[in-house]
Amino acid sequence: MSHSQWLILFLLFVSTGGLFGQEEELLETPPEQEKKLEWSGNLDVKYTLFNMDQNSAQYKLQFFKERSSPTLVSQYKIEPYLNADYRTGDLGFVLKTHATYYSDANAQFDLFESYGSFNPSLNVTLQSGKLMYSWGKGYAFNPVGFVNSVKDPENPELAQAGLLSANVEYIKSFESDVLQSFAMMFVVIPSSELLNSRYGDVEKTDIALKTYFLLWDTDIDVMAYYSKDKPKRYGIDFARNLKENFEIHGEVSLNLNSQRYSIVNDSINFSSADNYSYLYGARYLSETNVTIIAEYYHNGLGLTTSEYQLYGNYLQKRTVNNNPLAIQQALGISQTYFRSSTLMQDYLYFKIIYPEPFDMLYFTPSLYTIYNLADKSFLLSLQMNYKPVTNIEFIFWPSALIGGNLTEYGSKQVQERIELWMRVFF
Repeated sequence: MSHSQWLILFLLFVSTGGLFGQEEELLETPPEQEKKLEWSGNLDVKYTLFNMDQNSAQYKLQFFKERSSPTLVSQYKIEPYLNADYRTGDLGFVLKTHATYYSDANAQFDLFESYGSFNPSLNVTLQSGKLMYSWGKGYAFNPVGFVNSVKDPENPELAQAGLLSANVEYIKSFESDVLQSFAMMFVVIPSSELLNSRYGDVEKTDIALKTYFLLWDTDIDVMAYYSKDKPKRYGIDFARNLKENFEIHGEVSLNLNSQRYSIVNDSINFSSADNYSYLYGARYLSETNVTIIAEYYHNGLGLTTSEYQLYGNYLQKRTVNNNPLAIQQALGISQTYFRSSTLMQDYLYFKIIYPEPFDMLYFTPSLYTIYNLADKSFLLSLQMNYKPVTNIEFIFWPSALIGGNLTEYGSKQVQERIELWMRVFF
């Protein structure tokens, strides 16, 4: 089906109030609607100490222009978040902004979300603007998150920038023991490749579709992503509570003709192939209020152990002769093609959260690890949150990256880091 046919289908969906919602009556607009505007946000002040690995090739590439090469470095930054939510009847507007301030000479502003919503009927919602999506059931990874922002597995709950798009969603509930609920979302994504920084090629408009079923008390999503110049992707996920305190979930995605990068003969190699990525995991809540999350993730585009070693050797060679051109080229390849937080194929994620242990009020420690099953390297982190009053939170967050010289976590430029946060909410 061509892009024009998909767009016609989308317009028909919108104009009729949903393919399954023609029989729904439009909401009558009362003469006077209650208007509600809510402001919220927080200010994060973060100070971080990094213990750098001076023998790491990534460290040498990153700091090759610096005359001194410190082992212990620090970072101080301020991150204000400001959110607005306006509702009136069947209309709504959401605004979420974020800024990062290092110094007067180094600061940036990010528009995380800015979109309007309209409910033409009880079952249909239209949204347009810049939106955050949360497809998938995984906690640390989402192989079916085709329209999601890139998730940081070290901080999966961190707010991220949304996607410029428009969508229509239809939701229907049923009085049945088999199918209790059904939903469908159709997403249109304009081209991100702009001509003269303003215009996009209509033929490069992407589309995504997600259908949701609450079937026999099991959440199931089936999704697809179509693009003219990007890989076509198909996925399915599920989540089910086996008991009130024990949940299992999983995701599988098929990526057609996906681009894969590796180092061959000391140069970047491009190849295309179909691949699967998948995840399965569980969440358990004990009688003592301890939460345990465990997940296994397979990255179909990831490097094998030997491929990662070739990549590591390539970076090491470029740092030996101190050739600025070779170093700049290696740095560019690393930052362009190997930026993912999961460069290899198989990972285990494990997290344990224990609110107010031993009756220590307002204190919540959590411990998590990301373990690379192929090369046995891993990240280990302890996060301690203290919230003495409603609007203030303090976080102490040490982390260590452990592994051999040519392993994923062992070759990082940072060996240990300690983060100190103060968060003020309003």
